[in-house]
Amino acid sequence: MEDNNLKQLKQSIESLQSKNIDEYQESFEKVESEIVQQKVEVRNSLMPDNNQEDERIKDIANKLNEHIKTGFSEFEKVDEILNYLEPAFQRGKVDKAYGRALVLLVENTMIEQVKIHFEHSKDNARLMDFILDKLIELSAEIMPDNYTEILRLEKRFFELRYSEK
Repeated sequence: MEDNNLKQLKQSIESLQSKNIDEYQESFEKVESEIVQQKVEVRNSLMPDNNQEDERIKDIANKLNEHIKTGFSEFEKVDEILNYLEPAFQRGKVDKAYGRALVLLVENTMIEQVKIHFEHSKDNARLMDFILDKLIELSAEIMPDNYTEILRLEKRFFELRYSEK
């Protein structure tokens, strides 16, 4: 991804600075879609060409998805979910295939799950902040810089989305 795309994305996010999500829902959705599109472009360029490696990462991703679903269905409190998910992020730092599966294939699903999990946006905001911090930390170790920067911008987006104006 070019620096120009990152700059444009950053400007789009900052344009939401003083906007309330209730009044500017469409603008927030458009920017979120831009973020996802940027991540998809980088992801597509990073997916393995080798069928065997591709299958291995997809198998790991399926197991991770089940692990994450369990965390969201079994636990009611933010701290419980955080404690349950933490080992997955730590393992991703040690086992690079596991980390790549987490970042390349599971990350968006996890974010979508967080957005709707709790009734109160304060809880969703706290969980989103934790997950994006962990994804940024993991991405900084195993992904290209531009992907990590997109995650940082995404974190900023969700800070604006969940802020009370």
